[in-house]
Amino acid sequence: MDQGERPKFRNVEPRSRQERLANNDKEMLEKLRLEHRRGGAYRYDNPGNIIQPPEDSAAFISEGERFGTNAAQEEYENRRRRILEREEYFERKREANYQRETARWHKVDLEGQWEDEHLAELKEGPVPTRNKSSVRYNFITLQYEDSYEGESLKYKDDIVKRNAALRAGKINHMRMAESRTDYDVITGLPKPKTRVPVPELGPAPVAPEKVERERPEAYRVDMQYGVGDAAVRETHEKEDWKFGGRGGNTWGR
Repeated sequence: MDQGERPKFRNVEPRSRQERLANNDKEMLEKLRLEHRRGGAYRYDNPGNIIQPPEDSAAFISEGERFGTNAAQEEYENRRRRILEREEYFERKREANYQRETARWHKVDLEGQWEDEHLAELKEGPVPTRNKSSVRYNFITLQYEDSYEGESLKYKDDIVKRNAALRAGKINHMRMAESRTDYDVITGLPKPKTRVPVPELGPAPVAPEKVERERPEAYRVDMQYGVGDAAVRETHEKEDWKFGGRGGNTWGR
């Protein structure tokens, strides 16, 4: 080496810690080797950061604009949102209470109407069993009751009277036919020229139709929310937990 020539040094740019750690990663090492590959028909195109949009796109936003700079406005909007959520909750609760009370009072009106109809039927119907006689006629006047049971008893009595008249007429006819005298051998009276009158039997009474009225079911509050669907119910505990607990909410602050 001549005295006039200066020594040459091989300057290598130092690698950062991230680059040194990246060389230990198999995937990054393979990408680095593909990037530095030479020869052949292979061409490496670096795609860059695929999750970051380019600056000329509509989805691009700078790092400074990613974070809100007006904290007071953000806090004000949060308070307004909590106030609106509270008002909406009260409005939903008020509507649910109104619907529940309307349904409950409607059920109460139906039950009262059913009781009134039941009492009216008891007044118009027969005497209760405790104060009812075992027979269907009056002991004093011997008149049949003005009811289906009284008419049925009268119809059965008429059948008995008619059968008795038919039997008496048949016996009398047979007795008079066998006797050769002009008088009754038992009573001594002259033989009757007419037969025993048979009363006519009227039509059978028709049983009244028994109307079965459906009794209204008992009112259930959980029907307003849905049976078994507890997630739909809005309770004070749920809202207190949502807005910071009892005594710890910050509505409107």
